[in-house]
Amino acid sequence: MHTPVAGIIAEYNPFHQGHLHHITETRKLTGAEAAVVVLSSDFVQRGEPAMLDKWSRAEIVLRSGADLVLELPALFSSHNAGVFANAAVDIIGATGTITHLAFGVENPEWQTDEILDILIDEPEPFKANIKEFLRGGLSFVEARSLALDKLIPGTAEKLKGSNNILALSYMKRIAQKKYDIRPVPILRSGSDHNSKIITDCSSAAAIRELFVDGKNEEALAELPRASREVVSRELLRGHCCITHDKYWNLLRASLLRADAETLSRFAEISEGIENKLRASALTASSLIEWTRMCSSKRYPHGRIRRHGAHILLGFDHWTNRACQRIGPAYIRVLGMNAVGQKLLRRMKYNSSLPIITRCGATSKISEYATEIMRYELLACELWEQTAGRGIFGEEHKKKPIILE
Repeated sequence: MHTPVAGIIAEYNPFHQGHLHHITETRKLTGAEAAVVVLSSDFVQRGEPAMLDKWSRAEIVLRSGADLVLELPALFSSHNAGVFANAAVDIIGATGTITHLAFGVENPEWQTDEILDILIDEPEPFKANIKEFLRGGLSFVEARSLALDKLIPGTAEKLKGSNNILALSYMKRIAQKKYDIRPVPILRSGSDHNSKIITDCSSAAAIRELFVDGKNEEALAELPRASREVVSRELLRGHCCITHDKYWNLLRASLLRADAETLSRFAEISEGIENKLRASALTASSLIEWTRMCSSKRYPHGRIRRHGAHILLGFDHWTNRACQRIGPAYIRVLGMNAVGQKLLRRMKYNSSLPIITRCGATSKISEYATEIMRYELLACELWEQTAGRGIFGEEHKKKPIILE
């Protein structure tokens, strides 16, 4: 019997009371000797820069109950739910040490086994339903949700929850790859993921909105102690990405500099959306306005913003397909405590991927690994460019955080 080690996949943008509850519940439910977090890089799944850089977020989570923090590279962290989940689960599976994967859900008890069977086997009625809804102009996520609902009534309502969508993606990857990992769904605590309402356990979206509005003290009051202290420090240093004004300036310049044919070469861009992306940049005064102008049922806000991130990163179709086919090339350590150090020593014997602590180590792995790291370094420099006061040229020198 393996000693339980719990895995968590997260962005912590920023780390709030619900996240602290999730770590606490994870350790209690699994009886884990250690908790390992796979943490998004500086660009998150929403297709925009994170509020804090990954090193600050890694420090927070190490001070809040995690023992080891691993990186989810930007090429995966800034992608749709399926790609994001697949890469993160692959990193967890590759450790050869993590026995449980805990994740938040809006509905802990629903027909996940039946749904997973359909998603994995893709029976003809399911595929036909998806095609029908796609022809109606819906996004793939919505088309898939409604196609499932036709076979299992009530599924579409469940899949309105972003945590439920990710949960299914995690469980699907575990089943497909036959990882010896036990899924541990935990009821999400607090407000809805995208809620802007301040409550006893406010969402990350609501807290970010307070910071955008300049209500820093109110926002900080919503955070657990470690998060509050680190965020306060980074605010004082001007080392945060609160608004997206600087980011929009960079993206707008990239959109206007390229013609439509050039834009069509970037990841996931197709069906002529490149024309709208560029044309809207001519008149849009902000990232919010540009997103609204470009979005539709077929192209929801998240997808439009991911297009923007991929354009700015120079993430092309070929690299995108290769990354989805091959997956992560290494496991990079961002931080650890004493328990995490012991776990890491064990992991080095069990891992099916090379474990690295320095950027330059990828040159000894493969050209593919070096390419993933090249994009990672670029993403980090772009994040610094969007911060109030960026710190440039430091990412390639970074060493893992070690907390006593």
